[in-house]
Amino acid sequence: MKFTAIATGLIAAFSLVSAQLTAPMQNYNVSSPVSNGPYVMGQILPCTIQLFENVMSDIQLSISLESAVSANATYVVAASVDVSKTTASAKKNGNVTYYEHSVNYKIPTTLIPGVYKVVFFDSRTNTHLDVPINVLPVASASVVKNPSMTGSSTISPTSPGSIFKSDNGNGVGTMSPTKAVLSLACVAAFALML
Repeated sequence: MKFTAIATGLIAAFSLVSAQLTAPMQNYNVSSPVSNGPYVMGQILPCTIQLFENVMSDIQLSISLESAVSANATYVVAASVDVSKTTASAKKNGNVTYYEHSVNYKIPTTLIPGVYKVVFFDSRTNTHLDVPINVLPVASASVVKNPSMTGSSTISPTSPGSIFKSDNGNGVGTMSPTKAVLSLACVAAFALML
């Protein structure tokens, strides 16, 4: 049991470290977006950089979103990113002090879903760090307006379903609290085995 807990902790620590990407000049890190991560149109794309206290970081940074397949599909996320080292942006991780700045960009709903790259461009050193991401379409809720088309009958619920109530016309059946607790205990046991 101790071995499993220690191994899980080490794996989590390594995955956190590997989630950060280092700039070519090694003067800043990018902690988000996550490389090859899924992001949805109309939602926020977080862009976070970290500047370290003991590293010279005379940079002028901009961020853009570019299509990986079409050269003319470029969107400006931030023309100029705050790279100051102030107490307001200071964070500590153990003995290390770093300065974190974030830009939250709402992904346009007019994008074509696919593979894009978030480009962090330093105009002082003429270097860039590309983070590949997957832009997914907005999930749409499909509503059947004519239930007879699917072979079902019309159901008009009067209240939202609950696992603790008896069937109230919306298709949710009875589940006792004991059964619900037992189900949760089984899920917790399964999670511990992982």
